[in-house]
Amino acid sequence: MKKIISFILAAVILSTAVVCVLPSAIASEDGTTTPIVHVVGTGTPILRYNEAGERETVYPLQIPDGYIEEKAEIFLPVFADAFFTQEWDEFCDVLYECVSPIFNQMSLDKNGNVSDGSFVDWDWSKEDLANHNDGLYSATEFKFHYDWRLDPFVTADTLHQYIEDVMEATGSDKVALYGRCLGSNMVAAYMKKYDGEYVSEVIHYASAAYGATQCSKMFTGELFLHADGIERFIYDTDLGLEEYITDLVESLVTLMNKTYGLDIACWAVNNVVQDIYLDIFPRIVGESYGTFPAYWSMVSLEDYDRAMETMFYGKDVSEYAELISKIENYHNNVRLTFESDVKAFEERGIEFSNIVKYGYQSIPVTENSNELSDQLVTVRESSFGATALDVGKTFDDEYIRSAVTNSTAKYISPDKQIDASTCLSPDKTWFVKNLKHADFPDCINGLVSDIVNNENFNIYSNSEYPQYLVYKDDTSVIVPMTAENMNTTGRWETLYFDSLIKFFKAIFTLVENKLSQA
Repeated sequence: MKKIISFILAAVILSTAVVCVLPSAIASEDGTTTPIVHVVGTGTPILRYNEAGERETVYPLQIPDGYIEEKAEIFLPVFADAFFTQEWDEFCDVLYECVSPIFNQMSLDKNGNVSDGSFVDWDWSKEDLANHNDGLYSATEFKFHYDWRLDPFVTADTLHQYIEDVMEATGSDKVALYGRCLGSNMVAAYMKKYDGEYVSEVIHYASAAYGATQCSKMFTGELFLHADGIERFIYDTDLGLEEYITDLVESLVTLMNKTYGLDIACWAVNNVVQDIYLDIFPRIVGESYGTFPAYWSMVSLEDYDRAMETMFYGKDVSEYAELISKIENYHNNVRLTFESDVKAFEERGIEFSNIVKYGYQSIPVTENSNELSDQLVTVRESSFGATALDVGKTFDDEYIRSAVTNSTAKYISPDKQIDASTCLSPDKTWFVKNLKHADFPDCINGLVSDIVNNENFNIYSNSEYPQYLVYKDDTSVIVPMTAENMNTTGRWETLYFDSLIKFFKAIFTLVENKLSQA
């Protein structure tokens, strides 16, 4: 059981810290005559050379075998003592000593620059790009990887060179830019710096350009546990355990939540965090992810001031002047002007489209984790302003009647959870339900191809791609949302009595397996 709990805690910490993951995408059979430069999100491996001249992995983060168990033996007694005495200074120091060696492996220096020689495990050549010159290009053919820690404006320079090389290799005078998650922010920085010179179309996908809740709140230190959210998250997460162990964990969490035990535990943690967050977050997050200018681009407008206060709390800001300058440059010249920039580009004939994923709550470690999201970025953020309700909520009759009066009812989702009329580009924003942030199925590429291949393509252009779609995991396809397929959130609605039965069945299976091994 200790290993199970350790696994769950590690999964939550890593999921919270890393906002975007690198999927293994497969090229679509659909294609475009305009090459699509696909700017990926976080996840490209980072390497460096050790003293022996050998390549070693910096990211994915390296956790030595037995590290969690070893640190738990140190950490748990200190935590127990702090819990009873309510003196948390030693706890904060020990937590920092346990966690920081893992996260600080990939830290940048105080200027937000690479100082250890680490680099992204990816490059390209014109010769390789020329091999793709067949006149028809998939949405994933020209993938642009980058050091996702660095200043987005530095990445923009590399992206500009890559675009020029793609254009030379294909003989095209324009490209479509397709930004995914953090890649959306890189696209925004590129468009700002290079004025969209070579771009015909911009497509955002699961975008973090308005912010990403989990990253943003970690920078403010606003950790907040939700009991109901934890229960839903357990059911929505593949724990990678045997079925009966998964049943045991799920039923145990449900039983604790139904009897308020989980509420009490969350209340206790939340109260402690409010007291000690300035002793923890500026050190653990501030010295690792807080040194990444690119991650600062995912801090939302409403969190920006508190994030700056938290991450640089107790520090000599003059030592971080260059890093702060990079953070402020993006905030002032990209984030604050994003909407006006999009409209200005559209007036010049550069089309903008957006694809949003939803059907889940955020990871339940922030106060707004009940907001409808793809687990990491809320619908409000990734749609650039759509009105979205909390998980499980629907618009009431009065709201629907008002929308009918205002002629905006056509933008309300069939499941009555989203109103797209308030987002930046209502007619060019698609929503795909039941699709997690970390999942990037190939079926989306058909929609992307249609967007790029057809001038002024919008939510009315193809009946296969209306504004609201549902992802079918069993067949890996997206289909129009209907009354029959729109209810996909019942997966975590479990009754107390059913959970009690499942709990005892799991216990029985556990005992039976142990006896058979004796």
